[in-house]
Amino acid sequence: MSGGSMTKTYRSVIALLAGVVVIAVAIAPAAVAGKPTIERFDVDRTFLDEGLSEACGVPVTTHIRGHVTLRVFENGTNVTLNTLNFALTAMAGGNSYRFRDVGADHVKVTKDGSEVLSIVGQLPFDFIGVLKINLTTGEVIHEPGHDISGRVEEAC
Repeated sequence: MSGGSMTKTYRSVIALLAGVVVIAVAIAPAAVAGKPTIERFDVDRTFLDEGLSEACGVPVTTHIRGHVTLRVFENGTNVTLNTLNFALTAMAGGNSYRFRDVGADHVKVTKDGSEVLSIVGQLPFDFIGVLKINLTTGEVIHEPGHDISGRVEEAC
């Protein structure tokens, strides 16, 4: 894959997760000091995967199953810690391809008041490792070390 539609699709996932982080930060004042507020969401859904369909040139349906756990802290350093664990199966015709989306999203408030999002784990067809983004400035602070964008061909 050369960064086209697959990267756009999974960057959309990052945007969705960042939206969850914003919601979690908004409810942070309700958290009890020292103990996080914890919410768990189970996911079991099948959808037309536009990114894989475009990359593969045929309609691809993906089934996603797993969960997201949101933890919100009020101590000023660990604002949120969200973990996710998804098993996905992409299907086209008689073919199927299984892959995982696992990891954690952590937002930390730095001493200067900036919020830094760390995306740790495996983002399908994108990377394995750690991506750090300063949410205050939009600057990428750290790039992940292992590019797996070429795996889209395996799925097709």
